[in-house]
Amino acid sequence: MQHKFYILKILTLILAISVWWMSENLNITAVQAFAASSQNIGQIISVNNGIVERKQPGDIKWQKVGANTILNFGDLLRTTSNRGKKVAVKISCTNTLLPPWILSGNNPAVGVANKCLPPDIDPSSGKTIDF
Repeated sequence: MQHKFYILKILTLILAISVWWMSENLNITAVQAFAASSQNIGQIISVNNGIVERKQPGDIKWQKVGANTILNFGDLLRTTSNRGKKVAVKISCTNTLLPPWILSGNNPAVGVANKCLPPDIDPSSGKTIDF
C-alpha cells in the first residue's frame, strides 16, 4: 500500500514540474512572438491593378491595405488582380541592404519576412549586425 502512495506522489510531482515547465516556456514564446511581430521590416510603396490584403500574427481575418502600410515581422500578404490585369505590389524593406521587391500576380499568402529581413540582419551572412 505504501508503494502506491509513493508512486502517486512521484507522478504528481512529475506532472507539476511538467505543467510548470510548459507554462514558463509558452509565456516566453508568446513574449518573443509579440516582440518579433511588432518589428517593422518593410513598407508597401505602391499597389497597381489589384488588391492587397494583410494578415498579422494572431489575426483570423485578412485586412485590405494599400500604399504606405508598415509591414511587420510575421505579416502575410495576399493579392488579387483586377479584371485579368496583373497586380503589382512594390515593397521597400527597412533593411537598407535589401533592394525593393515586387509581389505580382495572384498570391494566396506570402510571408513578408521571406524577402525583408529585420534591419539588424546582414542578408549575405544572415548574422546580426552590430551597430
